[in-house]
Amino acid sequence: MTSNNQQPNFQLSDPMDSMADIKTKVILVGIGGPTCSGKTTLTKHMKDILPNSVIVHQDDFFLPEEMLSTHQGLNTKNWDAPSAIDWPQMRKFLRDVKSFGGIPLNHTGYDTWNDGRNVPIDENRADAWKARFQDLEQRCLVAANTKVIWVLVDGFMLYWDQDVIRLLDVCIFLRVPKHILKKRREIQFQFLPEPGVPWTDPEGYWDVVCYPEYIVTHKDLFKDGNVETGEPSESQVKGLLVIEPEAKARMDMIDIVETCLEKLACVASDLTGH
Repeated sequence: MTSNNQQPNFQLSDPMDSMADIKTKVILVGIGGPTCSGKTTLTKHMKDILPNSVIVHQDDFFLPEEMLSTHQGLNTKNWDAPSAIDWPQMRKFLRDVKSFGGIPLNHTGYDTWNDGRNVPIDENRADAWKARFQDLEQRCLVAANTKVIWVLVDGFMLYWDQDVIRLLDVCIFLRVPKHILKKRREIQFQFLPEPGVPWTDPEGYWDVVCYPEYIVTHKDLFKDGNVETGEPSESQVKGLLVIEPEAKARMDMIDIVETCLEKLACVASDLTGH
């Protein structure tokens, strides 16, 4: 991470942009949801499709383990409370990315430590979306002299801090039933708070700490605080797109990707006036 006292050194998306006097529009897309809901996998597929896109992981902004609070019942560090995140650093980082349209060169992202599991999607459908966004990119350049840069912000507690919420232009939330999340956590979960130092859930952590913290930190997103089945309340986040992959019409990963991209396509189209 960069120090608050230093001007970050950014890798710009295309050094030729400034020479051509092309304007840049940086759009921050929030992809939130509980742990093991599929956020990171979704984000990676979207990055593969969207031109000029980068990923920011909220996990990059955990405080050092020794600074975390201790859950007295289990006598273990609590990685799932709001106090586990360095919010000032995350806000500054997102503001800088929004201003410069790139990731600081010296930033070590969580995904460089853990590539995650691979969930393939239909390549033909993905290629069709690539072509659509390439066309939208050209239309933005011609109609508005603007290059769009997509910043995909992946986070398990993305909609808790109002300053972070205000920085996001599009807000998406994956909602998955408790029993599925628990099963995935037990089978597939891997978290490396530091390179080469994996975290393993202590016995009871999911039921006593992880899931209860998820409910508490997201109750303001939904009417009557009903995190599991309630409608978005609009009081915390305006225009929140809630996607429920495990609902009656079960969605594959490509269906989830397409639902998100359709929303982003509308955002890009608005820049062209069409």
